[in-house]
Amino acid sequence: MKIFLNDRTIDFIRVYPETPLMTDFVVQYQSVDQLKEAWEDFKRYEKYKKFLIVDPEGRLQDDDMAVKAFISLFKCIPAAGGLVKNEKGEFLFIHRLGFWDLPKGKIDKKDIPGTEYTIHDLISAQTAAIREVKEETGLKKVVIRKVLPVTWHIYAVKDKTILKKTQWFEMEADSGQVLKPEAREGIFLAKWTSPEAIHCILSHTYASIRELLLEVMF
Repeated sequence: MKIFLNDRTIDFIRVYPETPLMTDFVVQYQSVDQLKEAWEDFKRYEKYKKFLIVDPEGRLQDDDMAVKAFISLFKCIPAAGGLVKNEKGEFLFIHRLGFWDLPKGKIDKKDIPGTEYTIHDLISAQTAAIREVKEETGLKKVVIRKVLPVTWHIYAVKDKTILKKTQWFEMEADSGQVLKPEAREGIFLAKWTSPEAIHCILSHTYASIRELLLEVMF
């Protein structure tokens, strides 16, 4: 499991690294308070690129004590989105706030009883993902084909720090549909992109999206 803070990462590991890098901030999990203090130090000193949380007993999943303790430090928002492909093999991207992105949005909180996705949560995520893809791109019809990995990223809104968990889906849509980006959400371009041009997207997107694309497309 990996969490992104811009281009920095938070990783959960079982064994303390033998030779940590100068840019690694390593801490062995002991308590929520200890983890909170370590997190504040990592966030403050940008020379550190990786926050490595050692949990020898962990399974590196989001129900582990160390992971749950870290998640508890934030307001956690569940979201869902789609990697949409057309019949030509092209993929749909949006351009928002200076970055290429994939359409996504929040899941209604009342549909999510915890931090893990059960089958009922996946159904809620599917509903949210289809709604958000349609709203942000103007597509009228999209079909979910399979479940993709979850991404986690941290960002700030005013005086609050948010941890967003996004469930992704692979979708299909007809390229003949008219694209209408949702300008009120800061989206001014929705574009089908060929697999050969994905490298241009990778160099101008968020680190969490880049990792997702590299995992599922290459």
